[in-house]
Amino acid sequence: MMSVLPEFKAWEQAPAKDELRLIPIGGLGEFGMNALVVHSARSLFLVDCGQLFPSDDQPGIDSIVPDFAYLEPFADRIQAVLLTHGHEDHIGALPYFLRRWPVPVYGTAFTLGILEGKLREHDLDLSLLHQVKDYGRVKVGDGEIEAEWIPVTHSLPDACALVLHTPQGVLVHSGDFKLDPDPLDGRFTGMARLTELGDAGVRLLMADSTNVGRPGRSPSESVCREGLEAAFEQTKGRLFITTFSSNIHRLQQIIDLAWEFRRHVVVLGRSLDRNINLARSLKLLDLPDDILVDVKDAHLFDSRDLVVLCTGSQGEPMSGLARLLRREVKGLPMSPGDRLVVSARAIPGNEVAISRMLDVAERLGAETSSEGLGPVHASGHGSREELADLIKAVRPKQMVPVHGTYRNLRAHGKLAAELGWKADRISLLDGGLCLRLFTNGKVDMPGTVPVGKCFVHEGVDHMVDARVVQDRLILQEDGVVFATLLVDAQTGDLAADPTILSRGFVMLSDDESYGDLLAGVARKAYEEVPPALRKDPEALRDAVRLALRRIVRKTTQARPLVIPVILEAPQG
Repeated sequence: MMSVLPEFKAWEQAPAKDELRLIPIGGLGEFGMNALVVHSARSLFLVDCGQLFPSDDQPGIDSIVPDFAYLEPFADRIQAVLLTHGHEDHIGALPYFLRRWPVPVYGTAFTLGILEGKLREHDLDLSLLHQVKDYGRVKVGDGEIEAEWIPVTHSLPDACALVLHTPQGVLVHSGDFKLDPDPLDGRFTGMARLTELGDAGVRLLMADSTNVGRPGRSPSESVCREGLEAAFEQTKGRLFITTFSSNIHRLQQIIDLAWEFRRHVVVLGRSLDRNINLARSLKLLDLPDDILVDVKDAHLFDSRDLVVLCTGSQGEPMSGLARLLRREVKGLPMSPGDRLVVSARAIPGNEVAISRMLDVAERLGAETSSEGLGPVHASGHGSREELADLIKAVRPKQMVPVHGTYRNLRAHGKLAAELGWKADRISLLDGGLCLRLFTNGKVDMPGTVPVGKCFVHEGVDHMVDARVVQDRLILQEDGVVFATLLVDAQTGDLAADPTILSRGFVMLSDDESYGDLLAGVARKAYEEVPPALRKDPEALRDAVRLALRRIVRKTTQARPLVIPVILEAPQG
């Protein structure tokens, strides 16, 4: 297998006539932020443009999107964005991308329906959206590359694999997929077409690695009915169910069961409400008449007559479920006899938030255990045998695992090796690592291009600098120390002893004497700055900051944010 190479020094030069570049600028080595640059001499476009949700070590950040630095030298040549499906980790960064490059966006009906709401919120042009159907084909840019959408089963409607017909050969991008033998909507993964492409010859397969560590096959979505039905049968009070708002097939099963058990449905959460309306308009969701009840009228119904569908399966603090648990939703108190079912998997990193959420529900008297119910969730990603089936159907000359941590990618590469693919036919990429295909059959990886993460804070019209995130983390962990120095403007000497103020920083047992110690260190640092440099405020602040950091670390092992403040003393 190939290893990561140094910087691709010629990355700012356009590809040669016989060259095609594939560059993941997100989604490899991590879960989320999926975005792939496809770049040839005549074509430049993205496959997906997703966001990453922040973790606990990124406080105050709403979302994380790819750094599009690679595209800047070619800003006037970008032609389109092609979408595999409508999950946030595949479309969430598009509003920020389209604000800079308003190019056509191609996707299926449900995918574009979700995206349309995002573009409206950001006041972006909806005419950029172009709908494609299953097995539909679109010529990208000047037509040198043609894209084809192949239906796949996933945990939301209208997911697709993408086939790129290029001068360098046929490329297949699986998107997120599984091989569900019994999809609720009757829409099967297009294995016949993928096998047909394999028979004709596929140059490269980029395949989802999310569940490569799970043996066997992922269960069908239909198996969730067993666990959900048991939850209805065993719940005497209100039944609260939280799941991903885009999982229309799961929502349909819950609504069908509510009808059978003569319960009305309350929908709590903006994204749930929006996606249910979208699915109904596309005839992807069937709702019996009068089954929905407005949350304002929930108090009119007996608790055993209600099922509450809510957002918040990942412990999100502003979700419908979080509001319920904080008792902010009038007429829907969670109480003994009620049950909370989390019909979703925990996205890596969200386990602590979900655990806290369940604990609060238990304190309110609700039952949260799913033990004995049966399955209430089925993964939308194919497991190991399904990944093997895809490789054997497509039979690519070059195998490229995508989507997931590097461990996932490597395990997927080993699976291909077990199926007979030699090491030189398996390419392990990482964020920013460029893979080049040439018309003569040559494949190489010349190195990495600039990639990174951009932090989004809602309400701010620019990206948040990574240093701001680091400062927030320091404040959260170790607090802040302010050192104020009063300087005589005429002599340049200190007019008084420095003052020390701290917040969130735990000093030693005798705070007063420790404050005196820090004040003495700040004075000494200032006085040791050469007189010629004292006219440079930044140099003065750096000297004091460095000295205080050093003594604090030495005496407490803490690393608070140190902020020197240098003021000019008033005359007289």
